[in-house]
Amino acid sequence: MMLAINGMFRSVRSMDMVLPAAAVLHKGDGEGDALLASIIQQYQQQGWCIQGLLTEQGKDMTSKKPMALRDIQSGEVFVISQYRGRDARGCSLDLGGLSEAGKVLRNVLNDAENGSVPDLVFINRFGHGETQGKGLSSEFAELISAGIPVLTLVSEKYLDAWQTFAGELAEILPLEREVIEGWLHDIQKLNCHPNKSD
Repeated sequence: MMLAINGMFRSVRSMDMVLPAAAVLHKGDGEGDALLASIIQQYQQQGWCIQGLLTEQGKDMTSKKPMALRDIQSGEVFVISQYRGRDARGCSLDLGGLSEAGKVLRNVLNDAENGSVPDLVFINRFGHGETQGKGLSSEFAELISAGIPVLTLVSEKYLDAWQTFAGELAEILPLEREVIEGWLHDIQKLNCHPNKSD
């Protein structure tokens, strides 16, 4: 069971209350990317079918390296930022590139309609674009509404927007391996996957 931690986490976790969507709270500096990638790799090795998008390259403060996402299953990389010059200010997110990456999630939804549902969909983060109803917001909404297990990252500055977006359909988790794996364990039991190891 998880109660409030520093007043941030409102979810109460137990087997009869587990929600099939969760956002891991981070400070917004990309510090959660490596941990989540490690956990996903671990669960794939245990036989989980995990689909979605991982951060391949986060925001580069020098603006020389483009932000990119990677399809977890195929390895295809999608560039989602535009180079606007060293002195440029503001968001360099390329919504067209992000929409192209979103095809990975739309394919998950199409497959689910035909009975092929993954054990987990990971989406690199709920970020600025999603708070504006853009980015991958439609894919987030459709996956959660379909009851497909979804895990993502959300920064503290977008927490209120995430809670408004997801309502009572998603949990908030701290950036701690043990807690994240506990939620995955609950999802495993909820979905009754006998072929997955504990």
